Parts: sequence; C-alpha cells; structure tokens
Amino acid sequence: MSHFDQDIDAGPSWSIEGDGSNAFNTSRSAYFEQSQHFGASSSSSSAAAAAAAAAAFDPFQSEDSNDDEYNTATTYNSKKPIHSFQKHNDDNKAEPMTIRVDDPVKGSDGSYITYRVFTMTALEMYNVDNRPVRRRFRDFVWLHNALSVEFPACVIPPLPEKHRMKYMKGDRFDPMFIEQRRLGLQWFMDRIARHPKLQTSKHTKVFLESTDFNADKHMQTKSAPSTHSMFGSFFKSLAKVKKPDEKFEEMKETIDKFEDNLTIVEKLYSRISKRQQELEQNYDHFAGSIRGLSGLETNVDQPLRQFAEATEMYVEALKEMRKQEDLLFLNDMHELLNYCNAAKDQLLERDQKQVDFEDSSTALQSIVLERERILYPGKNMGTTVGMNITELMTDKMSDTSKTRNERVLRLESKIKELQDQVAKANDINNSYSSQMIKEFEIFQRAREAELKQGLAAYADCHIDFYKKSISIWENILPVLDQIQLED
Repeated sequence: MSHFDQDIDAGPSWSIEGDGSNAFNTSRSAYFEQSQHFGASSSSSSAAAAAAAAAAFDPFQSEDSNDDEYNTATTYNSKKPIHSFQKHNDDNKAEPMTIRVDDPVKGSDGSYITYRVFTMTALEMYNVDNRPVRRRFRDFVWLHNALSVEFPACVIPPLPEKHRMKYMKGDRFDPMFIEQRRLGLQWFMDRIARHPKLQTSKHTKVFLESTDFNADKHMQTKSAPSTHSMFGSFFKSLAKVKKPDEKFEEMKETIDKFEDNLTIVEKLYSRISKRQQELEQNYDHFAGSIRGLSGLETNVDQPLRQFAEATEMYVEALKEMRKQEDLLFLNDMHELLNYCNAAKDQLLERDQKQVDFEDSSTALQSIVLERERILYPGKNMGTTVGMNITELMTDKMSDTSKTRNERVLRLESKIKELQDQVAKANDINNSYSSQMIKEFEIFQRAREAELKQGLAAYADCHIDFYKKSISIWENILPVLDQIQLED
C-alpha cells in the first residue's frame, strides 16, 4: 500500500459496505491499486451566496453487478462573492463529491467501450439511492460541450485526447489504451467534482443519473457549442488588451512557468524511461548468459537455471514498474498540461471580453467627439479623432441648421446604441474577470492535488517494484546456499 495515504484536497473517499472487492475509494492509492489490473471487465453586481449542502452524510450502498441508470433533472445556480485570487475562500470550494469511472466493457455491438460511472456526494440535488450508470466516450464529450455552453466564463476541464496514435491506428481496444482513457476520464470527472459550479450543473446531474440518457441529453442541451479551433485561439491571442490587469498577467505568468516545468519533467522522465528500457535489455541478456552457463556447469545447472529465471522475473518487474509509471505518472503530467492549456484559453477569452469593452468605449468616444465638433465648430476638442479634410469642408458648406440637426440626431441615436453596447460589454467583462479569479483559485487547488497524486503514484510504483525485487532475490539465496563446493 501507499506510503502517501494522506487525504488530498479532492474531497473525502468513502467505502460501500459489503465485501472488500466492492470498496469505493477514489483516492490516489485506489487509482494505483486499481491500475494493477487494468483491462478487466451575468452582471458582477448580482452575486448571491449558494445554499450549503447538508452537513451530515450517510454513505449509501451499491449493487456490484447492477448497471441500471436513472434520471431526474434539477437546475442549481450558484453565484458566489468575488474575492482575491491570492487567498482561499471557502465560498469558492466545492461540496464533498466523489465520482468513480471504472469497469470498461465493450458495448452491445462491440464497436465502442462503455464505462461505469458511480457518484457519492452530500449535495441534496442528487438522489440518495443512486446507482451506477454506463457512459461511452461521446457521452463525456456531450457533458464537456454542455458545460462549455452553460458556463462560458468557467475553465471547463479538458477531455483525454481522442486522436492519439493507437486510436488512429485502430487499436482502440488495446488494454493499455483503454486504461489510459479511463484514467483521463477519471481526471475529467474529478475536476468537475472539485468545481462548485460544475458539480451542481443540471447537465452534470443528467449525466450522472439519467436512465434514458440519449433522450434526456437532447432535452437539456439547447444548442451544441462550436469546438475551439487552433485558429480561434490564434486570433484571440492577437487581440491585445490596451490596459492589462496586473493580476491576470500574473496568472498567465504562473501558468506558463508551471507548464514549462511540467514540460521539462516530461522530457527528463522520457530520458529516464529510455535508460530503464536499456537496463531491461541488459538484464535480459544477463539472464540468457547465466542460462548458457547452466549448460556448461552440469554440476550446478539447476541452481544456475533458477538464478536465470529469477533475473528474468526481475526484468518483468522492471517492465511492470515502467508501464505503471507511464500509466499513472506520465499520463498525469500530460493531463495537467492539457488543464494548463484550458486555463490559458479561458484567460484569453477574458482578455477578449476586455478588448471588446475597450473597442466599444473607443468607438463611443469617437462618436461623442464628432457630435461635439458639429455642435461647437469652433471649439478645440483636443483631438482630431474622426475628423478629416472632407468632413471639415462639409462643415463649412453645410451651414444650414436643418442639416446640422439631422446629423446630430443620427449621432445621438448612434451614441445611445453604443452606450448600451458599452454597458453590456462592461458587465460581461466584469463577470468574466470576477469568475476568472475564482477559476484560477480552483485551478491552483486542482493542480496541487493532481501533482501530489502523480508524484505519490510514481513513488508507489517504485515501492512496489523494490518489494517485488527483494522477494525475488531473497528467494534465490537458499537455492545458491545449496550449491556444494568441492574442497
């Protein structure tokens, strides 16, 4: 078992009463143990505090082989006060919620994989007698898209990449690929469970509880969101804020530094993994050489063969450790990088809202100056915005009061329109900004918990390997002791 069994900030872990094989634990240690057998069967001024969930929580039971699903849909809106991202605020923390994604099996026609999804939570909006449901990958995609529409100002956790090499080569049913995807979906649901808004979404409730999911999801989804393309992100990045806010610039810098360090860790891990593979090959050759000696040393051929077998078992332990490291640690780093990209994309989206506000304000200022120039032709406005030679000559020739009044009326109508536009853009900008502060705090907590989880899993892999190694070499010592040496 793990030497890092302290609870992380992902919420508590509960157990379902029954036999030990049915224990429900989504802590980092449980992920490690389970993976050993993978492949088995709108304005900022309108904020209000959300109602707290029930303090007492009675863990409930689940039947092992029951794949029944259920459906109810409840809308829950949560708007919490704005606070500084530099300190934690309990109002921005999620209620205890644990979601388990496990038991990947082929669908009825054998063309896809479904996963069992089981939920335990203290939130009153969810049913107390919940049972596991089965969902396929495209259902998780629906949830991601629905949350993106419902909460456009939130950082929606990314899904595991669909178009990895094994998927593209048709190896979708490779056990390692299935387990990698399952873990990616688990991280996706963990992040939703940690988010105070996403965990109370009506779409999340339908996803976790519906017994007729295909029908219910169409009733809940108003419209499918357009997927984010790299071109959209590229053009957003070109939109520069005229007056950058220091706290959001600091957020970008923090994420960039964290991302850079993760990238370095990935590269170093790949280098270590390559050396481990070379070590496996060398030990494999070493075992072969010992086996060759057994054919020459007939007096001790049996102990030599057993020593060669012990070395081969050691090689298998090395391979298993590397496989588990790839599965639990390397994938964790990769998913963290994807989460960083999602947070940076949301910061770009917030910047775009500020740019929209600044552009609208500039346009309004230009129209107001043009109106003032017409009303007071001889007054120095301190700027030449919107003024050129043609307009100046027109002013000189168009001296009739009627023409001037008509132009002023048109401009005042435009000013009214732009004032509404600026007010709306300002509200949207403030809403995105205040929510981004909360999102960054959630992101900070999540990355700390997931980094701890990944590093602890890495340590667990090595602990398990060294325990196996000690057992292998200890078992061979009595065999070597039986070798009789001639005087």
